[in-house]
Amino acid sequence: MNVIQKSGTGAIDRIRKASADKMTDRDLSFEVGRTSREVLRKILVVCGKVGKENTALYKNKAREIGADFVSETESSWVSTHKTIRKNFEPGKHAGILLLGSNKQLPATPLTYQGVFGFTDFFLQDTTGDGTPDSPVGRVFGPPRIILSHFDPLIIDSDIAIVFDSQPDRSRRHVESLVDLGFDVEILKQFTRKDVKLLEVTEFILQFSDGVFTNRIHGTPEKWVSHNSVILSAEQVSTINFQGYPVIYSEACSTAQEGPLLKAFLKKCACYIGATLDTMNNTESFENWKDCAFSDGWKYGFLDLLDTYDLIGQVKTQVDRALHAHLDEKYKREIDNIRNGKSNELESSQAVSTVEWVLFGNPLRRTTVGPHADFSPGTIVVDT
Repeated sequence: MNVIQKSGTGAIDRIRKASADKMTDRDLSFEVGRTSREVLRKILVVCGKVGKENTALYKNKAREIGADFVSETESSWVSTHKTIRKNFEPGKHAGILLLGSNKQLPATPLTYQGVFGFTDFFLQDTTGDGTPDSPVGRVFGPPRIILSHFDPLIIDSDIAIVFDSQPDRSRRHVESLVDLGFDVEILKQFTRKDVKLLEVTEFILQFSDGVFTNRIHGTPEKWVSHNSVILSAEQVSTINFQGYPVIYSEACSTAQEGPLLKAFLKKCACYIGATLDTMNNTESFENWKDCAFSDGWKYGFLDLLDTYDLIGQVKTQVDRALHAHLDEKYKREIDNIRNGKSNELESSQAVSTVEWVLFGNPLRRTTVGPHADFSPGTIVVDT
């Protein structure tokens, strides 16, 4: 049996134990396929100010896959929101793909403790009731990059890779992935020998738990621990992903439109991260929906992977659940952003609820292995 052929049950570090350095191309061969046109045609494409030639190119691509297309030529997220609400049809549309950077198609600006960020949280509200309900993904870059996200090849390898600088501290998140049906490999940092494995994974997660001086931190350029680089934009550029993996990063600010995010988009990966600081919870919670911190978001995301069919649905429903369970004083902070009364957030709970952005096609199917069945249980203190 090939060392990493799918076994039907999740496991931890199975591949390394099978001597990954002896893997052949056959060992690393997995099925890839396209998303059905029936699903793709349910996307509403909203194109920002990317130039007339590029707009025509993307409009033709949308027509090719049967998707609706609309141009947004104004320069405010409020205008974009109005355009989405005007054109989004429940039942016909299952998600929204934004084309353009934050400059070309503005997201909602945010500040927290003097630091600037942005979010597409409010653009997920297509009904006008103030809560997220429809998946939104964003792609930006040169035409070749944007077009690659319209209809990407998607791999079915059942492999998940975890980047964790303190893997011996807790196995909880790794065991969660096993419950979701994955063969899980744990990496402390990127090495060249892991490139082949990274290229065939369908789920990559970066966790930032544990002691502050040892956990993984983020910048727009890299994931980094206190004394070493975990994964940089330059290293991502050496990886040729075979099947549109979903990348989740818990570290601060990695979803700013910097080199790291651009490298993942260029290599045709779907990236979820935060544009501001991410905060760990200092008390335990019996339900992730009550934990408006990064642990609440990430365990909510893992919990709902086996509930919804599309990655965008998972992301939106986590946002929606956390918002619904917020104390009213935190909701008022968020409402002030939505209503244009302020761009500043004051509480870590409000920040942790709205700062997560999905870059990529929101109609990418969810990432689970066979027999996926995971419930987080109590969210423990992770500092």
